[in-house]
Amino acid sequence: MKKLVLLFVLFVSSFSFAQENYKYIIVPKKFSFFKEENKYNLNTTTKAFFENNGFEVYFDTDEFPKELAENRCLALTVNAIENNNVFLTRINIELIDCYNKSILLSDLGTSREKEYQKAYTEAFRNALTSLKGQLNVKRTSPKSTVLIDNMVASNPISVKANTIIDVSQLKAIPTETGYNLVNHTNNIVVILHSTSLENVFIASKDIFKGVLIKKNTGWFFEYDFENKVYSEKIEVKF
Repeated sequence: MKKLVLLFVLFVSSFSFAQENYKYIIVPKKFSFFKEENKYNLNTTTKAFFENNGFEVYFDTDEFPKELAENRCLALTVNAIENNNVFLTRINIELIDCYNKSILLSDLGTSREKEYQKAYTEAFRNALTSLKGQLNVKRTSPKSTVLIDNMVASNPISVKANTIIDVSQLKAIPTETGYNLVNHTNNIVVILHSTSLENVFIASKDIFKGVLIKKNTGWFFEYDFENKVYSEKIEVKF
């Protein structure tokens, strides 16, 4: 009987610790399976994900605030686990505490893309998305990713970078509030909400929020990230 009580107490203690609110997240500047820092921009993307979910996030190479420097147990550290095979890029995102104990493990993020950058980006995105809502935040408010009203009103946006979201064309599926843009496997890539302007949509892609705007050369997803405005061309069929 005493053993059962002890096991119950240990279980409750462990569960309570796992549900503890955390204030900080530490992201490595280089994941163990890569030779260079911020490969494919994955470390920056991971940092932005947790910031947008309300945490104060630092790279492991950053100078920490005083309370974190004095007590690393205030933070969880991100660990990315690679388990690829011939056909799939497979990534898990794990959060570990200051005792190197695993607190939370994401769903397995996978990709069948053959190009490495696309494959790792998709796998990381899927793994990170599965963590949404699973951790309590002790304190901080999410950083605002974009001021949509200002972007629509001012229109002349200073674009810092131009990339293409996907080589393959996305298909627009009507919804009650706008459209879902899906890829060839019918996975939702971008969510659109209609505005009063025919060629402007409020758009969400992964952890980023912004607008989808039609220009002379096509449709562009424009969003703010770390105080820079980015523009990604999207091939879409409405």
